[in-house]
Amino acid sequence: MVVAAILYLLLLSLVSVNVIQAFNWSIAFAAIPIIIAIIFVGAMYTWRHTRRILLLSLGYAGMVGLSAVALTFTLPAFEVIFYGESGSWTSRLVPLFVVAIALYVSGLWIEAASMRQSDALEWLAKFLGGPNLYLTMVTALILCAGTLLALEWLEGAAEAAAGITQRFLARGIIPPLTVFIFFWGVLMLLSKWWNAFYLRLSMNRWENDAVASTNSNLDRVRNVARNPDTLENQLQFLWRRHDESYLVPRYISFATPVLGFIGTVLGISLAADGIRGIISSESGLSGLSSELGAAISPLGIAFDTTLIALSLSIALALLLALVQRGEERTLSTLERYLRDNVRVY
Repeated sequence: MVVAAILYLLLLSLVSVNVIQAFNWSIAFAAIPIIIAIIFVGAMYTWRHTRRILLLSLGYAGMVGLSAVALTFTLPAFEVIFYGESGSWTSRLVPLFVVAIALYVSGLWIEAASMRQSDALEWLAKFLGGPNLYLTMVTALILCAGTLLALEWLEGAAEAAAGITQRFLARGIIPPLTVFIFFWGVLMLLSKWWNAFYLRLSMNRWENDAVASTNSNLDRVRNVARNPDTLENQLQFLWRRHDESYLVPRYISFATPVLGFIGTVLGISLAADGIRGIISSESGLSGLSSELGAAISPLGIAFDTTLIALSLSIALALLLALVQRGEERTLSTLERYLRDNVRVY
C-alpha cells in the first residue's frame, strides 16, 4: 500500500508539472501542490494510521488534481468555441491528457479499495452502483475539451475535415455540451460494465471453489446465504440499488437528444429574427441577397446540433441497453448462487 501511495503521488506530481507548463509558468510553482499533497496525505495517515484513511486522502488529492486538469483544458476549449481558435494550447496539453486518463483509472481503483468492508452486502451495492459522479463528470469535461482541441487541430491539418469540424466548433455551445454529457454517460456505463464483468469472474471462482474464504468481500456476500430469513430482503435491496444506479445514465440518455432539439429551436428562432429584420428594413433589392444569407445562416445551428445530438444518443442508448442487460444477467446469476447456497447450508 505504501508503494502504491508513492506511485500515486508521483502521478499527481506529473499532473502538477504539466499544468504549470501548460500555463508557461515557472516550474518552481509545481513544487507547491506536490508538497501540500504529501503533507496532507502523510498527516491523515499518521493521524489514524489506517489503510482506508490513506486511500480516502489519496482519492481527494486525485480529485483536486483532476479538477486542475479540467480547468486547464476548459480554458482553451472556451477559446475555440467563442473565439474560433485556441492559440498554442493544443500542443502543450497532449502529455497532460495522457496523465489525466491514468489519474482517472487510478482514482477508480482507489475508490473501490477504500469502500467499507464491514458490511459485505453494502459493499457489493456500492460496487455495482458505478463510479463517483464527480470523478466521471470532471473526466468527461477533460475528454470533451480534448475532443474539441483535437477537432481544431484536425481542421488545420486536413482541409477535407473542415465540414465535419465546423459542425462541432462553429455552432455555439450546444454541440460541446452534447459531447460533454455523452462522455459522462459513457464513462459511467463503462465503469458499471467493468464492475459487472469482475463480479462474473468472481462467481466463476465461487463455482469452482467449494470452500468459502474470509479474505474476500465477495466470499462474505456468499455467506449471506447462511441466514435464509433475511436473504429475500437483501436480494430486494441489491435489485433496488441496481435500479437506482441507472437514474443518472438514463437521464443523460434522455437529455442528449433534448439538447439537439433545444439547438433546433434556437437556430430557427435566430433565423426568424433575421428574416423579420429583413422584412422591416428599407434596403433595396441589391442588398437583399446578402442580408437573406446572413438571416438564414442560424439554420445551420438548428440542423447540425440535432444531427450531432441524435447520432450520439443512438450510440449512448445502445451502450446503456447492453450494460444494463449484462448487469441484470449478472445479478440474476448471483441471486441463483445465493439461493443455491441456502439449500446447501
